[in-house]
Amino acid sequence: MGLITQNNNHIFICGMTRSGKTYFATRALCELPRGVLFINIQNAEMPRKFIKISANNIDFEQLAGELRQGTKLNLTFPASWGNSDIMRVIGYTSRQLLRAGFTEKSPIYIAYDECQALTRECISDVRLVATRGLYLGVRAVFITQRPALADLTFYTQSAEHYIFQLGKGERGYFNGKGIDYDECLKLWQQNGQHSYVYTDGFILDGRRAI
Repeated sequence: MGLITQNNNHIFICGMTRSGKTYFATRALCELPRGVLFINIQNAEMPRKFIKISANNIDFEQLAGELRQGTKLNLTFPASWGNSDIMRVIGYTSRQLLRAGFTEKSPIYIAYDECQALTRECISDVRLVATRGLYLGVRAVFITQRPALADLTFYTQSAEHYIFQLGKGERGYFNGKGIDYDECLKLWQQNGQHSYVYTDGFILDGRRAI
């Protein structure tokens, strides 16, 4: 069994800085037998399995073809670009992949790192991935250190949540999903540093660090 399921669901991964969420997310994505596009707005270091591509030179037909073959792609952005340029490309890329002809039986994944930072230039397109993507063979993985600041659609449309340690300031997220923060806190303490809580809306399961 992989770190994350391969069910036809969107996935939400959250946790404060240095909680272990990014290491978990990138390792879990590497394990998937499907194509993955990691939208790397921080231009962070990625595992070698991810092939680096630049946002200023995207061939969408080629991009879709690579994803169909199961390739792991790391989408980075030129340092000279402003935030609005980055967001517009994220929106356009999301829209193009929804139209690329993927299917529920042969899906691909788009991972949105630091999804709380997405702004109005792309938010409607990413919401469309959250609400229509599963039917169109596009599964989203939303990753954030501040879930309470993320768009509500991202976490309400995600059936599976992998919750690393968070502070009380994120109670808006817990309340929005009906998750007991105090129970999560108890499970983090029981399982130690970099542990996480998994929930699919039915169970609340504490898991040790990978």
